[in-house]
Amino acid sequence: MGSIREKLLTIATTKLYTQLEPAELQSLYDELRSYTSSGDPNLSQSTYLNLMEMLFYVNVYLSKDVEAEVIYNSFRDRFGEDSPNLYVMKATLLQINENDQAAVDYIEKLIKDSLEYDTDSLSYLVLQKKLISVKARAHDNEWLVSQVCSLIEKFPLDPELYFYAGKLYDELGQFSRAAYCYEEVLLIMPFNYVAFGNLAESIYYKAIKTERSAKLNYDTLQKSLNNALRSVELSENYLKGWSFVAMVSEKMGDKKELNTLARKRIEYIATTSNSKNRATAELVLKNL
Repeated sequence: MGSIREKLLTIATTKLYTQLEPAELQSLYDELRSYTSSGDPNLSQSTYLNLMEMLFYVNVYLSKDVEAEVIYNSFRDRFGEDSPNLYVMKATLLQINENDQAAVDYIEKLIKDSLEYDTDSLSYLVLQKKLISVKARAHDNEWLVSQVCSLIEKFPLDPELYFYAGKLYDELGQFSRAAYCYEEVLLIMPFNYVAFGNLAESIYYKAIKTERSAKLNYDTLQKSLNNALRSVELSENYLKGWSFVAMVSEKMGDKKELNTLARKRIEYIATTSNSKNRATAELVLKNL
C-alpha cells in the first residue's frame, strides 16, 4: 500500500488531477475512495486529510457537488470554519454555487480582516494561492510568475509554489529557471516522480534551444536523461518520463539500448492506457 499512498500524495501535491480527463478522474476517485477506506495502518492522520481534501476537488471536477459539500461539512464539523484549507474549500463552493467574483470577495475580505499583517500564517499562504488561481484567467504568465515568486519569498519551503512557478517558466521558455524550481521541489519531496519528469523536460529544452557547445549540449542532455530515468524508476508506467528517455537517448545517439527499452515501454502504454495517454504515446512514437 505504500506505493499507492506515495502515488496519491504526489498527485495531490502536484495537483496533477487538474489535468486529467473525465475517465482518469473517475479512476482516481475510485482509487481514493478505496484506499482511504482500506484501513492502511501506515496512513497517518495528516496524509489521510490531504487525500480527503484531494477527493473534495476530484468531486468538484466530476460535478459531484453534493459529495464535495459533504466532505466540506465533515471537515467543518471536525475542525471548525477557521482552517485555511476550509477557507479554500468554501471559496470553491462559492465559485460553484455563485461565481468567481463571490470567491474573490470572500478571500479578500478574510485577508483584509484577519490575515493582512500575519504573513507567516498558513491561512495567508493558502488563501493567496487560491486568490491567484481564481484571478489567473484574467492575467498573463508574467503576472502569475510575479505573484508566485512574491509568495515564494515569504514561504520558501512550499513545494506547490515552486512546482507552479516551474510550469509557468516552462511556458515562458525560461527553462533554466523552470529547472531550478523543480529542483527545489525535489529537495522537499525527493520521491516526486512528476517533478523529475518535468525537470527532465526543462533541461532537455534548455539543451536543444540554448546550448551551443557540443560537449555542453551532451552533458546537459545526460542530466535530462538521468532525471527522466529517475521518474520512471519511481513510477514505471509514467508516460512523460519514458517519452523523455526516448527523446533524449535518440538525441544523444549512443544510447541505443535505452532508446529501444523506452520505445517498448511507450508501445506498451499505448496499448494498455487511457485514450489520452494512448494518443500521446502514438504521437511520441511517430515523431521519434
